[in-house]
Amino acid sequence: MTSYDPDREWEFATHRSSYNRTVPLDLYWELDGDPLTDDWTPDEITAAELWDRWIDRYINRPRRPRPTPYTVTIYWSVQGPGVSETAPFQDWTSRDLSRQPEDFLSFYTWPVDPKTGERLQWTRLPVVDKLWQPHGTKGGFIQELTGWKPSPLQTTVNIDQIAQAAGVRRPKIAE
Repeated sequence: MTSYDPDREWEFATHRSSYNRTVPLDLYWELDGDPLTDDWTPDEITAAELWDRWIDRYINRPRRPRPTPYTVTIYWSVQGPGVSETAPFQDWTSRDLSRQPEDFLSFYTWPVDPKTGERLQWTRLPVVDKLWQPHGTKGGFIQELTGWKPSPLQTTVNIDQIAQAAGVRRPKIAE
């Protein structure tokens, strides 16, 4: 299956008021700790320097339990003009949560193509490209340095495998 065209619009309504929206939607991904970029701009630090800091702060010294030392959870949100909600169909079992969070479908109806009535297939939504240069996208250093970005709704990634494949600094987990 291929991804939908990024400009394809989807129609959905709020559960509360039945207000209809028709906008393009995409999936935005975030790895544990990748918002460390909030402290810098691209003219202050390179993607490689951010990678090194991220490896040291979040990968080599995990803040929460992981299934394996190099496995990092991927968090997803659905985004579009005026819309940003947690993506549905995420695996929350490995996360330390008192209850499963609300997601897009908690607030909106299932999106459909306004012309054909086709229901959206969540795994076909385009995944946002996150790059550090030139705009300093939060967490963009990972994709820029390694060339990797997740598949839609992928739950985890092995950072050591990504580092090896990209030929960049590998994590060294503290014993």
